[in-house]
Amino acid sequence: MGHRAAADCEIRQGGNQMTKGWTTRRSVLASAIGSGLLLSGPHQLMAQTLEATKAIETSTGKVRGRRAGGVSTFLGIPYGCDTSTRRFQPAHGPDSWTGVRDCFALGSQSPQMEPNVARVAGPGANLSSDFVKQVLSTFRAGMEVGNESENCLVLNVYTPDASPRHKRPVMVWLHGGGFTIGSAGDPQYDGHALSRRGDVVIVTINHRLNAFGYLYLGALHDDFADSGNAGQLDIILALQWVRDNISAFGGDAGNVTIFGQSGGGAKVSTLLAMPPAKGLFHKAIIQSGPGLTMEAKAKAAELAERTLAKLGVAPAGVHKLQTMDYKAIIDAASAAQGPGDRRSLSPVVDGRSLPTDPFTPMAPEVSRDIPVIIGTTKDEATLFSVADPTFGKMTEEQAGAHVAAMLGDKGAAALQVYKALRPNDPPTYWVTSMATDMMTRMDSIRLAERKLTQQAAPVFMYRLDWETPILGGVLRSPHGLDVPLVFDNVDRKLDMLGPGQEPKQIAAVMSQAWINFARGGNPAQRELEWPAYDTVSRLTMIFNATSHVVSDPDGEARSFWGA
Repeated sequence: MGHRAAADCEIRQGGNQMTKGWTTRRSVLASAIGSGLLLSGPHQLMAQTLEATKAIETSTGKVRGRRAGGVSTFLGIPYGCDTSTRRFQPAHGPDSWTGVRDCFALGSQSPQMEPNVARVAGPGANLSSDFVKQVLSTFRAGMEVGNESENCLVLNVYTPDASPRHKRPVMVWLHGGGFTIGSAGDPQYDGHALSRRGDVVIVTINHRLNAFGYLYLGALHDDFADSGNAGQLDIILALQWVRDNISAFGGDAGNVTIFGQSGGGAKVSTLLAMPPAKGLFHKAIIQSGPGLTMEAKAKAAELAERTLAKLGVAPAGVHKLQTMDYKAIIDAASAAQGPGDRRSLSPVVDGRSLPTDPFTPMAPEVSRDIPVIIGTTKDEATLFSVADPTFGKMTEEQAGAHVAAMLGDKGAAALQVYKALRPNDPPTYWVTSMATDMMTRMDSIRLAERKLTQQAAPVFMYRLDWETPILGGVLRSPHGLDVPLVFDNVDRKLDMLGPGQEPKQIAAVMSQAWINFARGGNPAQRELEWPAYDTVSRLTMIFNATSHVVSDPDGEARSFWGA
């Protein structure tokens, strides 16, 4: 994501310068799309005259960005050290510099893991059909690859005014791509429009991913006790940088909101359960990424042993991984994953920085006072279903076979629930609606319910129901559709959103709701009330051409899964 060949910021001395069947297909396409197929081309500043900003003092040295359209942008600011020197260990801050560092270009992204499509696609999936190619080409338009480095602990700041004269809300974005791929440089994450609309400071960050962020070597040597959460600890290091420096960029370190989609939402969920993150953020938004549980330490240790075996390294020689070629380690970790390892290389419940599963069996006490927005798109699973040859033309009998593969004896009852909810839909959408609920929506509701038992902070629930017209409308409201709307970046993702005024109208409403929540903890806006969620009325914001609040949408499905 945001794969652009760009050098690190230059230093000048004063010069200018993301079960079987459908769930399995979700895994493969989440990986494929998340690694760039869902994303578009390199970051570009607005087509306006750019001028250098004044030098801004940070804790490690002065930085200078560029200004356009009323927003100052600082790209690739280091918040941590070169992680090649701290492989599988917590990073520390960057070295200080003298002079002024020109932060005009995106820094490096973390080394990416190539999705093992053949392993996870499963029997019957067809990734080479003309239709699948059309879907993937639509979502990958303009994507570049490259610009990987272990020296990837960088962040980007977008601010209306880089000075301490005002204290603006700060919104810190955690990118998607699961825990294995992605970067902050995706054009749809560009913070110009959101910063300008809301008079807020936007921060987007890169951090370690896949083996380097989440391969748990702690069972092999105490030197690597924190390796299963190195990527999360990078995020915490970035939040510490925000605490210490954001006031110089016009931000309020006492009013920080973390938000993320898909894998980014799972990162937010996990941070809510990490004691080292306490006090570094004050509100949280989880988009299509509820994280109730993370990886068990014993299972994570098994994956590490298999990875070492692929590398031909004995457990006693685990330190050799600190100097091996990084691509070989990533390839070995990928090859070591089994067909059922959908959640491997994710945060590890290590008893240290992540003492328990984030929201199982209950919400974490450490974040009891943090207000939360949580929600999904209506048709998350369509994007992950296009490789199924029956997608869009499924018979009722084929739908029954799909749900039986997913749920066994409960499949027939589940199919009847979704058939009754959507009697006018083709059978394909009975199955994708059920898969969506299994993937994200029911866990989002469970997370909200567990959070509410603390009776300490409000939860706001939403669902994006607006359907994109692209590709004849077959994807409806797929996974990821919310991202350019939340960032108010419609013009950057017309290939995903289609033409016309509706996307812009919905973007204006969604982005403003996120801004209002970041500013004061309440996403309501003029003429659009958004009451907090509870387990009685279950009021949920439905974002659509005309957004409105609904009580317990698709309650029959929620009751089915609850039972």
